Amino acid sequence: MFDVITIGSATRDVFVKCSALDLQESEVGSHVLEACFPLGAKIDIDELVFETGGGATNVATTLAHLGFKTATICSIGDDFNGREVIETLTTDGIATGYVQQTTTSKTGYSIIIVAGSGERTVLVYRGAAKLTNAAAVPWKKIVTRWFYLTSVGGNLDLLERALTHAENNQIKIAWNPGNSELKLGLSVLEPLIKKVDVLNLNREEAALLTGLAVDDLTGITEKLSNLPKRSLVITDGSKGAYTVEADGSRWQVETFDVPRINVTGAGDAFGSGFIAGLMQKNDVRYGLAVGLWNSAGCIQEVGAKRGLLENFPSEEQISKVIINPWK
Repeated sequence: MFDVITIGSATRDVFVKCSALDLQESEVGSHVLEACFPLGAKIDIDELVFETGGGATNVATTLAHLGFKTATICSIGDDFNGREVIETLTTDGIATGYVQQTTTSKTGYSIIIVAGSGERTVLVYRGAAKLTNAAAVPWKKIVTRWFYLTSVGGNLDLLERALTHAENNQIKIAWNPGNSELKLGLSVLEPLIKKVDVLNLNREEAALLTGLAVDDLTGITEKLSNLPKRSLVITDGSKGAYTVEADGSRWQVETFDVPRINVTGAGDAFGSGFIAGLMQKNDVRYGLAVGLWNSAGCIQEVGAKRGLLENFPSEEQISKVIINPWK
């Protein structure tokens, strides 16, 4: 039996750190920055880092680090990058028996362009990452305490089968949908969200899902808070994160003042830390604290799997986390 099985994407990532990128405010609004560079130019970069990524493998890494028996369901190509994904998962102690391999597409690949501020733009080739075959998953053999669902490239068949299996086998579910799922709209996703225990979104994703302005946090939470069975979690960058619980309690965790080298993977780090905390102590505030420590480590390194917790935070570390009720 597994403690948790993650479901979603697996990719090969290259991080290109370039402090020469010109950041400017977008015409969309003050909360959006654009990174610009002249076409035809040859620009020196500061650092080049190769990693594996994708929501399913990023989340699985944290959970395995913290001692949970972990597996992942994802799809890779029959190529060098796919073998790198398998090798990294194996090194991190993550079971790979449910990883599918396809010959019809290459392993997903992401080029992450990181500005000096740590903010980034991601160029994504989804490839095999969106081709996980739900019918090929041996559902009858899968026994786990939790599913953690990440982006599946809009594969509703995979989502629905996972949710049905969870419902029939008393498996708890955390879900951080990707853009392909969010673009389907709340009318399509609402019946699915009602089957999950924890819905985890960043503020921009929550706005996209609800069709509301990103500044309208009150309206967003009103639309979403009564849908998941237990917790709505909304991360908000440097402003921390918010939860709304099924019992009506609402909490905000403040961020640490640490260098922001790279924010790629911060959402996966927070979400996986939050679930690890729930699994460990069944306490939302403890989950927020673990999520904060995990994401704080992640953003200080280049690479979504670097800087992650290797052990649960100590009592002293937990005491440094500021969590307050919010309205």
